[in-house]
Amino acid sequence: MIARMLAVVAGLALAAAGAPQSALAQFYKGRTITMIINYPAGGPSDIEGRIVAQHLPAHIPGKPTIIIKNVGGAGGIIGTNQLAESPANGDTVGFFTLDIIAQLLSNPALRVNYADFIMIAGVENPLVAYIRKDTPPGIKVAADIMTAHEFKALSLNLQNTNTLNQALALDLLGVKFQAVPAYRGLKDVETAIMANDGQMANTSLPGWYGSVEPTMGSIVLPLWQVAARSKDGGTPRSPALPNLPTFEEFYASVKGQPPSGRLYEVLRASSDPMVAMFRTALMPPKTPDEPVAIMRAAFVELWQDPLFIRDYANIVKTTPLLRTGEEAQALVAALANVPPETKAFLLDYSNKLVK
Repeated sequence: MIARMLAVVAGLALAAAGAPQSALAQFYKGRTITMIINYPAGGPSDIEGRIVAQHLPAHIPGKPTIIIKNVGGAGGIIGTNQLAESPANGDTVGFFTLDIIAQLLSNPALRVNYADFIMIAGVENPLVAYIRKDTPPGIKVAADIMTAHEFKALSLNLQNTNTLNQALALDLLGVKFQAVPAYRGLKDVETAIMANDGQMANTSLPGWYGSVEPTMGSIVLPLWQVAARSKDGGTPRSPALPNLPTFEEFYASVKGQPPSGRLYEVLRASSDPMVAMFRTALMPPKTPDEPVAIMRAAFVELWQDPLFIRDYANIVKTTPLLRTGEEAQALVAALANVPPETKAFLLDYSNKLVK
């Protein structure tokens, strides 16, 4: 991983060789960068974004100031649209959780195609499903969810990866539940779980380690993780969660065989792009090459900064797993290859979820 990142840094340096270092330093000198986070303050996206914003300026020539702007709502879509409509002058970046489902289902609220953004970097993160231990008839171990019934599974809006990943997993297991896709951000979900307005939810890795476990570790139990696929197509545990079974492992432990079939195919098709690039740094469409090259190089350097890694690891309990800007661009471009029948199934499934 380190060798690959060093190679990327070298490549970016060569690409920028035509511009003197003094010119690069002048581009951002004295400027202020607005970092839009497309979820409310205090949630997992915000926790991670603020660590990035704290350390990133040291790696940008000219050391600009970075200010955070939280633009929550509609499962991240409002902030996404705002970034898309921001001036493409290098002064605005996003640190997002992408709403992959919104693009797959052509949600009319999303006014931009993700592939039109300029991807700067991505962070690989698994999803963590968790449940209150006092969910009837009582959850002492994860397998006890198989005997729970009619509990409320809380999530964000209806057509959101957070919602559909959770619902598809529960339907695959054959568990009876009530979907409540009604929350603005995962911090709101956590508050509702704490108040026992609902019993189950899922969250990102920073959300689990940085918020859920510290505040609710005594009342909730982690169930499984949905992690990024390996290069050979396998579904290993994330290095950050070596002791938590994957959904595939959990399913096999209670069903006696690996998951398969249409529901599972759709679960992975809708979740794979997100967990492979759970957090994404990006810039508005048509941002010029100069600030793009500067920001991509800055993020690669950031991922080698021991102070950043220390602060990040204090919250997320693991070193960040980098996706370069080029890798992130390829991941969003691949969304166009999702089969139409999978999109149609997802649309029908989401429409029926709360009926």
